[in-house]
Amino acid sequence: MPAEKSAANQPRVSKRVGLALRAHRRALGASQRRYAELRGLGKSFVAKAEVDAAGISLGTVEALLEGSGFRLAVVDTSGAEITEWESTDLVARDRAGRRFPATRAVRRSRGGPMWWTYHEFLGSRPCGPAPEWTAEGFAIPSGVRYGKVPLPYAPGEEKRWPH
Repeated sequence: MPAEKSAANQPRVSKRVGLALRAHRRALGASQRRYAELRGLGKSFVAKAEVDAAGISLGTVEALLEGSGFRLAVVDTSGAEITEWESTDLVARDRAGRRFPATRAVRRSRGGPMWWTYHEFLGSRPCGPAPEWTAEGFAIPSGVRYGKVPLPYAPGEEKRWPH
């Protein structure tokens, strides 16, 4: 009677990658040495990957699986493969090439975001290229102006703006 397939008795992903490579090699009828030659890899690397791919980078694992009939996939808890992602997560980056915080709503910027307009376009700082994306649009709390809170000049004075 075959063993039940449950998450508890399944090997780790790194072990399953090795099993997939071994299955591909077996289907080709190749030894590790011959398989390594066919794939342009070292024999010791193939042997290591077949035992446990945990120490191998994700990009290398993807390359190893390419052409083997296997691939890596992200699945949800029900086992369904996830193929749709938030479009802004795929393409939106700040001017330094970083992703925006996941907690912020990101949208395409037309003509540059407000911070760019005030600080670079109208301001005294050098004007860099207008950012293509922005995470602006959050509600500014009352009493806050341009991200700053007015403070008194001296103890006992009312809060006021400097100009």
